[in-house]
Amino acid sequence: MSTDTAPATGTVAPATPDYDVLGVEVHRKAMDEIAREIGITLVRTSGSPVVTEAKDLSCAILDESSELVGFSGFVGFHVSTSALGVEAVLRNYDLADIRPGDAFIANDPHSSGAIHQGDVGVIMPYFHDDELIGWGYVNAHLLDVGGSSVSGFAPEARESFAEALAFPAVRFVRDGKLSHDWALFIANSVRVPVPVLNDLRSMIAALNAGKRRLDAVIASHGLQTHREYCRINKALSEQLIRSRIAELPDGEYVSKEWIEYDGHGTADLYELGVAMTVRGDEIDLRFHGVDQVPAYVNGARPSVLGNAMNALQTVFIPDVPVNAALWRAIHFDLGPAGSIVNSVPPAPVSQSHMECGMRITRLMSDVLAQAMALSPSDRLRSRVAGQPNNGIATCTLTGADRRTGQPIVIFPIAPTVGLGGPAQSVSDGVDTYSGQFNIGTRMAAVEVDEAAGPMVTLWRRIEASNGGAGQMRGGQGMTSALAMRGIDSMTGTAFNSCAEVPPRGSGGGQPGAGSDYHVVRGSEVNDLLDRGAMPTVETLGGSTQRMPSKTGTLTLREGDVFVVASGGGGGLGDPLLRDPAAVAKDVADGYTDEAAAREVYGVVLDGAGADEAATDAQRLRIRTARIGAVPPREIRDAARREIGVAVRVVAGRWTCGCCGEDLGDVDDNYRAACVATSGSAASTLGARGTRLRSRTVGPDVLLTEYFCRGCGLSVRADVGVEGDEVVPAPRLTAEGRRLADRAAT
Repeated sequence: MSTDTAPATGTVAPATPDYDVLGVEVHRKAMDEIAREIGITLVRTSGSPVVTEAKDLSCAILDESSELVGFSGFVGFHVSTSALGVEAVLRNYDLADIRPGDAFIANDPHSSGAIHQGDVGVIMPYFHDDELIGWGYVNAHLLDVGGSSVSGFAPEARESFAEALAFPAVRFVRDGKLSHDWALFIANSVRVPVPVLNDLRSMIAALNAGKRRLDAVIASHGLQTHREYCRINKALSEQLIRSRIAELPDGEYVSKEWIEYDGHGTADLYELGVAMTVRGDEIDLRFHGVDQVPAYVNGARPSVLGNAMNALQTVFIPDVPVNAALWRAIHFDLGPAGSIVNSVPPAPVSQSHMECGMRITRLMSDVLAQAMALSPSDRLRSRVAGQPNNGIATCTLTGADRRTGQPIVIFPIAPTVGLGGPAQSVSDGVDTYSGQFNIGTRMAAVEVDEAAGPMVTLWRRIEASNGGAGQMRGGQGMTSALAMRGIDSMTGTAFNSCAEVPPRGSGGGQPGAGSDYHVVRGSEVNDLLDRGAMPTVETLGGSTQRMPSKTGTLTLREGDVFVVASGGGGGLGDPLLRDPAAVAKDVADGYTDEAAAREVYGVVLDGAGADEAATDAQRLRIRTARIGAVPPREIRDAARREIGVAVRVVAGRWTCGCCGEDLGDVDDNYRAACVATSGSAASTLGARGTRLRSRTVGPDVLLTEYFCRGCGLSVRADVGVEGDEVVPAPRLTAEGRRLADRAAT
């Protein structure tokens, strides 16, 4: 898998097809269906709820050149791991030593293409008449991979050697049989050997099923035609990607993020960023970050590439068939080795995917929104969205099940799926959307979770004012409460990747809530349940223990309750532009309250709905307070503005997308022409009813809002850190300006 800046040549499909169009499309779908059948086989043979219910897995088919030709995307960021895993196999073994019946195990982010150690990949070469014709790949999160912490998460590790077993793409199957030696070693190294070995055998069986299906396709098409169709389908995807990139204005778009880490006693923020350069039909991505740190948040190459590409796929090219062409027109520069976005051993990386990786996704969502808002393509402007939350918060626990006396591992997936999604131009963000990478995962039923271990779900419910406010609001996150019942105690980890630095809105939308968790110690839950009473926040009793966002020393005892509040997605467009009827419905549905309706959305309710005259007056008061004067310009009617497009380029000038106010030369930063207010993000959002954890030490996280001096509407809401420089506006080339100018006309 090439990710350098060398452009691919001679690969684009001809404008006039000289091939069997239907045959090529049928073949493409067959490759995806083979990958999907690998996943179905794994789900039907695994006994782990992480696989069978949450679908934390992905599958791929690669050709003989180790290029992706089919993908079943339950977890999107694994689009990078299959090719990198095969590359690792070929580094470790001569091709002549690889034969039918082999399989290799890979889970080391530093050496074998894994996202993190808990996501284990199995790679199988596929042969036809003793000739290598491709590879099958399946990846699944195993309940445990040994090491210092449960289930492949080590919040307090200071080096990768303290995290988990690390398989460097090593052969563990020969002649179709799982190595007895490797089986003994793995069983002796993990906390729950039976489900772990069962999942590995299921993965092998799934790849065997994929091989049988591939054999059938080749028998139907012939090997030469199969290879030709793979080549054509990759060329077609590349053609579509390049045509889509050409609709973005040439120039540079930048964004910054901060990784949160407090697992070693201090609340640190680690900066990272991206500069996206659009040039014609290609994109260059240059990532940067602070030096790697002795904490499990470092990004490894697979997670940075996978999360960045996942954002591109979900936001920018959702309709492009998934294959190796994804990497031909989009080039990655991770900067010097040894940074937090390009770490090297022994940097710990067991949360590479959900710490650095999730921030990479948010960076990409931001720069893509900036570029797409300036595109002359109606389709791209309509896909501008807020940032996804991606603040995964949950726990992993191990102990002895009182019912069986056997060791047990619990990994509650539901809170990770409970995150709110980003607001979109066509709808509010999806509630309980999960992380942006979880394109095929789902929330397990309460009964399934409770059958898996001694943990009772007391409630799952939507949290009010959780999604970022906006003309389209961010999706709402879920609060869940998990009680220990039927076990003396369990130990493990708890983690939250987004407590203090929230997901941004876009086009004047506001940030969403952060995630959080706490433990209720010594609750009355068992007494309540024994009496048949439904526990509530008011009746739980006990004492609340607030904890760091990352801990490797979590202990839960009988009667303790682990409460997780999953965050919301970023909003889109100024909240003052939201339909008052939609705000009234949100209040009626419990998604927000009357105070937020009045102060954030400017909607005054009269009992029967929104009071139109009072709402108009309230919204004018808010706009006047924002800029310190009555706005001199009227807001354009809805037909003359677009949701989330707050800034346009007109004749080489930045202009407000809502009133046409001049915001300066396109070579300058439009923010300088706006009225700005800045303050603590936690305090500002908290006053609006949106939760964010406050920082008590170190630089504060700030929310800086920029309002158009013409109409008083929000142009941009930046999230940053005290002492940081103002974020630059897009730097457009001459050609980029011409293209952006077309968008405005």
